[in-house]
Amino acid sequence: MTEAERKLVDRYLREVRRGLRGLPTADADDTIEEMRAHLFEEIGERGDAAAVVADFGGALEVASAIVERRVRPEDSAPVPQASLGRRYSAWATDVLVGFGPMLLVPTAITLIVWMFFATEAGLQPVWIHISDTAAHWWLTALGYEGLAAPEPILVWEWLLAAGLTGWAAFYWLTLRRTHSSSLGMWMAGLRAVRVNDDRIVVRERDIAQNAAPLGSEAKRWWVCLAAVPTGCFCILLLLYYLWMCVGPFLPPRVIV
Repeated sequence: MTEAERKLVDRYLREVRRGLRGLPTADADDTIEEMRAHLFEEIGERGDAAAVVADFGGALEVASAIVERRVRPEDSAPVPQASLGRRYSAWATDVLVGFGPMLLVPTAITLIVWMFFATEAGLQPVWIHISDTAAHWWLTALGYEGLAAPEPILVWEWLLAAGLTGWAAFYWLTLRRTHSSSLGMWMAGLRAVRVNDDRIVVRERDIAQNAAPLGSEAKRWWVCLAAVPTGCFCILLLLYYLWMCVGPFLPPRVIV
């Protein structure tokens, strides 16, 4: 087999692996190696790598058929979706990991300054400080006069806001979207698989060829149990910040 034929097979199998996203890594590896061996055998017999790969079918269609047989086997009942409690636990954990730093870090800095330095400077979390500054600019542009100017935003506050926003965007738009098992889903023992146009969240042990022993997820669940209430607290903190950030944009009341 020539080097060009090997590259053709490797490129085809990489596309198949992308379609197998959601299956346990060990299962996907086994499937890819079985396909590789079969392709090499066929190419050795027929001598035409392009024709052999074409006869296998489109990579995404082949991968979708493999996943569908795993989720909806012909000889048994379909794999059920994961329970709502597990899915919510995974989502709350992802909220903590993705948005938690944006909410908890400014809050912690504010409390530390207030408790240990006993100064008014920096008491506002960075999001409220930025919101106050933007609202002052907005209301001034609308013609309101005599508004108290907020303290200038310091360089470290801009850097902190940019870093926290960048992490949230990176986690939710890159890490979580491009992986079928986010950190929260891994802790809850879940996998997201795609069958045709349907995205199904199932327990990993229900679709694994070699399922881990029962109870092996206990250590993950201890972390998840601690993360869920913290994630719920982050949601409440997010609502509070949204309310506090919207308020400054409301026109001031005129007392007659």
